[in-house]
Amino acid sequence: MSLSLRWRLAIWIVVAFLLVMAAISVTALLSFQRIVDSELDQGLSRDIERVLAQITLAGNLDDQQRLEQLVQENSLTGGEDSPFITVIRDVRGGVVASTPGLAAEEMALSPEEMARVSNGEVISRSVKLPGGQEFRVRTTRLAIGDVVLGIVQVGEATEESSRLLDTLQWVLIGEAAGGSIIALAVAYWLSRGALKPLQRVAEVAAEIEASDLSQRIDAQGQPREVQKLADTFDAMLERLDKAFREQRDFVLDVSHELRTPLTALRGNIDVLLMGESVDPETRAQMESMSMETARLIRLTNNLLYLASADAGREPEQRPVELDVLCLEVYRQTKDLRADVNVHLGSEDQVSVVGDRDLLKQMVLNITENAVKYSPPGGHVTLSLSKNDGQARIVVEDTGPGIPPDQLPRVFERFYRGNDRGKMGGSGLGLAIAQWVARAHRGEIRVESKVGRGSTFSAILPMEADAAGVGSPP
Repeated sequence: MSLSLRWRLAIWIVVAFLLVMAAISVTALLSFQRIVDSELDQGLSRDIERVLAQITLAGNLDDQQRLEQLVQENSLTGGEDSPFITVIRDVRGGVVASTPGLAAEEMALSPEEMARVSNGEVISRSVKLPGGQEFRVRTTRLAIGDVVLGIVQVGEATEESSRLLDTLQWVLIGEAAGGSIIALAVAYWLSRGALKPLQRVAEVAAEIEASDLSQRIDAQGQPREVQKLADTFDAMLERLDKAFREQRDFVLDVSHELRTPLTALRGNIDVLLMGESVDPETRAQMESMSMETARLIRLTNNLLYLASADAGREPEQRPVELDVLCLEVYRQTKDLRADVNVHLGSEDQVSVVGDRDLLKQMVLNITENAVKYSPPGGHVTLSLSKNDGQARIVVEDTGPGIPPDQLPRVFERFYRGNDRGKMGGSGLGLAIAQWVARAHRGEIRVESKVGRGSTFSAILPMEADAAGVGSPP
């Protein structure tokens, strides 16, 4: 699942916060460790000076007993559990005396370290003894003038400083966790305001339909980036609206201009067909011309209806007797195809309020569509009923049916499914029927099974003030 821009922005802010906290924590821990080591080294420097002074006063590195006593005095308890340890080595690094119980070999110096210490360098390092306790050890030489007499090591346990370091580490982890939750909440709240102008753009875009391009975002006083996006979007809508109006006006004008000559042409052909002197071959050609002219008239009417729909035409509000209307459609379609039987099913007396011409075109389009797709010998039934304050016009056919994947698209303009080019037609009839139903606050439903036919149901509300017996009791 894709995250919204708001959540992404909030998460990236939290990630940035955690990265900053991690950098601060690492810097703080390293700095604290450096400070602790520095303080330990300063204390060990004083301790090692004291031990050197005591050894110098003893005056003899061969006095084992005296050196061990001196080491014991500089250790509180002795052994690896002592917070202070002392080791005295000879010039070759061998242990002369050390804190009792101490594994002094773990504090041995490498040849390189021996050379550095012999040259007068003081070495500080951390050493972990076998028991797991860590000591900070400072190593220097014992010399009189330029003569090196031995090596002295003094160490102090780092347990207390390690405990402080661990405490600081957990405090920083806790602050990072708590801060992340707070940062997430604050970032989510702030992103709401930051993305609100973009949300407005999305809302306007979602509300815009092909028949209504008049809305504008008009994002005044917004951030520069949002303002630029909104202005670009508004300019695009302005161009689309202009192009759409020009297209609609063109279709309206062309439809009006074509309908009159086409109607006159068909009338003249029909008049000529009434003559008895027309030979059979000419009559057949003229009948074909009349049929093609009728098809052009239907296409022109469909385009005119679509243009009216796009222009937002409101249907007339007059009482319409649907039973009479359905009877007219039945008489008009029963002879469309000689090989298809059109029946008039049950028919209640029903009246609605609306535009009679549009309602008739709706029923005619649905019925003609059923007749067109029915196979030879098929049946089409037109029925009218009323129930719960609704008028229901049902057209059933025994055609090939509509596949489930095509059902959602049958009311789209110019859509003819997999039979495009086989059955003829423009693919506008059902789109017009749906527009008429919606313009009368109704709907069209379709049920179909492949190989068993389809059922189209136009459902319209019955008004309480509708004329005649169509009003519900």
